[in-house]
Amino acid sequence: MKKVSVLVPVYGVEKYIEECARSLFEQTYGNIEYVFVDDCSKDGSIAILERVAEEYPQRKSQTRIIRHDHNRGLGGARLTALQKATGEYVTHVDSDDILPLDAIALLMAKAEESGADIVTGGYSEWRDGKATRYAGPPQMGKEKYLKALLCQNIVKNRIWGRLYRRETLTGNGIYSVEGIDFSEDYAVVPRAVYHSRIATVDKNVYYYRMDNNTSYTHTISEKHLRSHLRACQLVADFFMTVADGSKYRKAVDIGIANAFRCLADSNLDAAIADETLTYEPGDRICRLCISMLKKRRWVKTADFIYLAYRRLYFSIV
Repeated sequence: MKKVSVLVPVYGVEKYIEECARSLFEQTYGNIEYVFVDDCSKDGSIAILERVAEEYPQRKSQTRIIRHDHNRGLGGARLTALQKATGEYVTHVDSDDILPLDAIALLMAKAEESGADIVTGGYSEWRDGKATRYAGPPQMGKEKYLKALLCQNIVKNRIWGRLYRRETLTGNGIYSVEGIDFSEDYAVVPRAVYHSRIATVDKNVYYYRMDNNTSYTHTISEKHLRSHLRACQLVADFFMTVADGSKYRKAVDIGIANAFRCLADSNLDAAIADETLTYEPGDRICRLCISMLKKRRWVKTADFIYLAYRRLYFSIV
């Protein structure tokens, strides 16, 4: 039985960590390494985790808690977790979320059957103690899927709910980046997919909590948008350097234009982008939309053009 490392950043989740930890320790799959990274959490999260682990002696022996000596953010915690992992496969779990008890078994069965480097499962939203909407994994070829990821907001760029072959990530230098805490998924997933054979399992493998209002996805600030722009730059740089990156260039451009939509929606100064992004989109329509959005002129028109152009592009790729 191949080892799977479950990578869990921990910060400020004392309200949720017990439910998360129990769902991990009660997995039906046996050979699991649990790597929790304490990112200097100021509440009782780690004490609760340690108490719960005592109730699962076998799982406690498979558990490591890595402690940062200063807060390094979500990107830094994910980076540490992958660096410390020893499993042949890894999966990311946020410490306020929950796994169905057969999640890792389902993902591993598909990985062994298909030989894939990344297996993506479905997920359900979790609200008020129950699962709500289910979203299955996208069913499309790798190239189209990668372009959808790069465009942003067509399919979900989520680092969780997937199983990764660890060597595919580490061997290609695909790590989370310290300082990219918002959109850290976007900084990793497209690069990982590019280097991978992919497969899907249309079963629920993850419960994504929607009622934690303190999570990164529920608060958008200037700091978060700067992080998003850094992720966009990282991904653009990557696809400018890979051998066949040109066929993904338009999708990258559409994704960059989407970042400017986020800036306009947040009513933040477009100079933020000028300070962070050096990438220049080659696509004329994307450049037009970005120019309109930066000047805050005809924003609704720019948004209409952008969305129509993105739909057209994705319909023909």
